[in-house]
Amino acid sequence: MFINATKKIKKMHARRNPNLSVSSAAYSKLSPSVTSATFLSPTVASRRGLLSPSPPPSPSLPSLVPRHGKKQALSGHGRLVKKILVGCVGVAILVWIIAHQIYVHRGQSADFADDGEEWEMVGDNSLPQEPSAIVVQDTKGNSKWTVSIPANYDFPLKPKQYHEICHQSMELSKQLRQEAHAASGIAKRMLNYYQKDQYYLDVQEAEAQALLPPAKSQGRPKSFVDDEATANKEPTDGMKVCDRSLTYVMETEDAGFGNTLLRLWMSYGLAMAENRTFFVDETRWPYGKYSTYFTPPPSAGCLPPPKSHMVPCPHTARHIVASAATVTNTFGHAFTEEWEDPRKMRVERQHKIFGLLRTGYEALFKLRPDDAKYVTDRAESLYGPIAQEGGVSIGLHVRRGDKHPYEYQYQKDYIPLDRYVNAARDFYIDRVENANTKSKKKRALKENSLFTRHISSKLVVASDDPLIYETTELGPNTIRAQDRIILATRTALEAAQGKKNPWIDEITGWEGGFYRDVFLSLGRPVGNANDMNNLDTEKIPEEAMKIRELVGRAYMLDLAVLGKADTIVCTVSSIGCRLLAVMMGWESAITNGDWKSIDGAFRWKGIVW
Repeated sequence: MFINATKKIKKMHARRNPNLSVSSAAYSKLSPSVTSATFLSPTVASRRGLLSPSPPPSPSLPSLVPRHGKKQALSGHGRLVKKILVGCVGVAILVWIIAHQIYVHRGQSADFADDGEEWEMVGDNSLPQEPSAIVVQDTKGNSKWTVSIPANYDFPLKPKQYHEICHQSMELSKQLRQEAHAASGIAKRMLNYYQKDQYYLDVQEAEAQALLPPAKSQGRPKSFVDDEATANKEPTDGMKVCDRSLTYVMETEDAGFGNTLLRLWMSYGLAMAENRTFFVDETRWPYGKYSTYFTPPPSAGCLPPPKSHMVPCPHTARHIVASAATVTNTFGHAFTEEWEDPRKMRVERQHKIFGLLRTGYEALFKLRPDDAKYVTDRAESLYGPIAQEGGVSIGLHVRRGDKHPYEYQYQKDYIPLDRYVNAARDFYIDRVENANTKSKKKRALKENSLFTRHISSKLVVASDDPLIYETTELGPNTIRAQDRIILATRTALEAAQGKKNPWIDEITGWEGGFYRDVFLSLGRPVGNANDMNNLDTEKIPEEAMKIRELVGRAYMLDLAVLGKADTIVCTVSSIGCRLLAVMMGWESAITNGDWKSIDGAFRWKGIVW
């Protein structure tokens, strides 16, 4: 018999009580002084007399204060009430103990509640028709849980299915641990990140025990990103299936490129740290193909496992899947507790997490050849003269659009540009004016009559809002990070078009920055909010995808050029800001302080949920 967790649906509603009414007639009869709120305030002098503890004036009524300071004896009625209360408490405790034992020991029908969702344990003699976590009996007769993914499901599963499998896994694991620890009644809600669940049976082992139907490897799925070996068409004959693997599914609901890149680097670094082979799936990535932006990732050297072996939970499984739907399971609290250094303070605690991201950056952030050549030439032309003059290059990353700062006073607005300029000035004063004057290079520059205070430093700016480049607040020494792909304003588009097209009602530019709905509607007929809600996010027209690719490449070029600057000023609430710190490296960005966030007192953070 197989046991799997399914959702239990309950309907609840609120209704009006016809017997409950509030009449205002009684209140209308009261004097204004009685209905006033000050009547209940003991601090009002005119009302203190009403709260006096003086005894009632009637001599026929018993006194409220015991005479001679003696404690009044309890009446027979009082003792009876006291006994009844004690008895009720005892019965309630006994009932709770019995109910708790029944809950712990109940078998195939158990309800769970998690995050507002209820789950019901269902027993069946056949495997479920949908991907789900199930309980099986191993060859020794012990109850174990595993994950069943029917062969008719393609890889990857839907995000909702991955999410539900992880919820089911957590509930089944908890139930089995509770049954095993029924004597003590104590069972941990969640295991540590690398703590192996003794009640989990890996899919491969379940198949070996004939508890799940056998699955065969069908080679490399078409949706997998070609690695170096596959791109070079190297033969795969004789290759074995990888022993352990981590597959990152590139999908996102927020339409941002940065989130995908951050999780991609983190997943690769984690896979290398855990000695897993790394694969990338691009089936539902809203930016198109991986190869549009990057060169192929490093060769795997082995074949991917069967699709039914790649599961989202638990993390100790041989072949795991990481995606936006499972990011809280892969990089949630358990991950943070495992990888943070408890002996350090503040950002120093995340040194190892930073290291995972840096590993992913060094291995995967390799732009396609033509873009990579442009970045090299652009960086040399921007930063070469500054370095020769002994100056400092200061990169400014200004994120607008739908990303707002963490700092409280700007949570619904943006950090003013003068804050960026002030931080850049601080960098210049510290790196140039207050630099070590004993340096021969610096002394020679000081002796040179042509040396000018500000000529040796430039501000290199990258922003999702093209209006930032036109502002005068940043000063005359501001240079655009890259000009290969430019996000245009409405004015620029109209000027480039020349004569207005009568069939186009309005031209939309990127004024204000990057917004999710604007990105998803690129190249698609959207007139109102209803049209936006009805867009098919999986079937994207070819022309729309080409525009998306240009937007993504522009973002990559901005980061690549800006990441080569000597110093960076940005807001840590922006994912691009955190990526730039990783690109600079721990010693430069954190230890030497060449990376600076002006978003309040918030420091660098890894993945934030």
